Amino acid sequence: MQKKDMSFINVLAIGIGSIVGAGIFALLGQVILISGSLTYASFLIAGLAAMFSGYSYARLSARYPVSGGLTDFFHIAFKNRWLSGGLTILYMLTSAISISMMAKSFGIYAAHLFERFGHTELIVNIAAVLLITSMAFLNMLGAKDSSRTETLLVALKLFILLALAGTAFWYFREPAQPLPAPSSKSFWGSIGVTFFAYAGYGVITNAAGDVKNPQRTIPLAIYGTLLIVMALYCSLAFVVLNFVDMHQLLDDPNVAVAIAAKKLLGNLGFDLIYVTIFIAYATGVNATYFSIFRISRALSEDKELPAFYREKFWRFGTKGNLFTTTLIVIATLLFDFNAIVNLSSGAFLVCYLAVFCAAWLLRKEIKASTFFIGTGFLLMLFIFAAFLYNIFA
Repeated sequence: MQKKDMSFINVLAIGIGSIVGAGIFALLGQVILISGSLTYASFLIAGLAAMFSGYSYARLSARYPVSGGLTDFFHIAFKNRWLSGGLTILYMLTSAISISMMAKSFGIYAAHLFERFGHTELIVNIAAVLLITSMAFLNMLGAKDSSRTETLLVALKLFILLALAGTAFWYFREPAQPLPAPSSKSFWGSIGVTFFAYAGYGVITNAAGDVKNPQRTIPLAIYGTLLIVMALYCSLAFVVLNFVDMHQLLDDPNVAVAIAAKKLLGNLGFDLIYVTIFIAYATGVNATYFSIFRISRALSEDKELPAFYREKFWRFGTKGNLFTTTLIVIATLLFDFNAIVNLSSGAFLVCYLAVFCAAWLLRKEIKASTFFIGTGFLLMLFIFAAFLYNIFA
């Protein structure tokens, strides 16, 4: 039996690593273009929605401190096995797709770095497979080993980003071209985009079986993670808003943070952001595996996945973990995931709404506030509608 040897800092790192993935570097420029002068408000409102959702997660995990996380919450709340199992498998599949997307993007960055060697597509796939397999085997080592690595990488990532933000505050100047205020439709539509920068905090609940006092540690880690991430995102928005002009933002929105880093710290700043992006991919994939491996084991124990998902393969890894990793590798090599990014994001939102429903049904057992659950659900429903508006409008 594995020891419960994850500390609060380890769990906090898992949460931050899962949320602050490489996506924020590409997303930030897009959010600023949509939100304009209301960029800070966009991040704060989306963060508030995440806090309401985090409240439901925290109350559920405090009452049911198990490593299955969503798996167990759904099974306890929804008596229909098809519904609970379907939602859990949907969450696991979308998490697996997110690993493929992160790995593919990681490969693209690597190909740019080694473009002088040619064979770009080959480099993309090699880098992607290396990231997928290395993070999978790291998680098979056990919670202690993977969490220590996650803690170290997240600390390094935060240090670089905070150094960049600190430099921006030190050299603060009024922007030469203040961004215009967005239309109401653009602003509210941006909330649906901005929220995805916070997606991933649910992975914290999967650490409940690996800490000594989950009733206290897990809720504190959820709230602490979201507060830190909100502050970090607003700081990065400050950097870009004040040190990247509109023309540069329009030309290269996906590398806005790197442009600001180069202005502030020269080539060293640009290189450091590049390193940070690689770390972000590694921590994002590692944290997502942490969740998937625990959910798949829980599903297997409930006989909703084949028994080999709990049969030992290596260290704390199972044959099911190896099978899942193999499927992710094959899918990454064969498919272009750009077309299903929106499907994956939409599926995550459905799962978040389902967590609110689970918390509502179990509100007496988990001693949760009906006001917080109800308000959070309505806010999340609004974000889902805004997301659909951005896709189909």
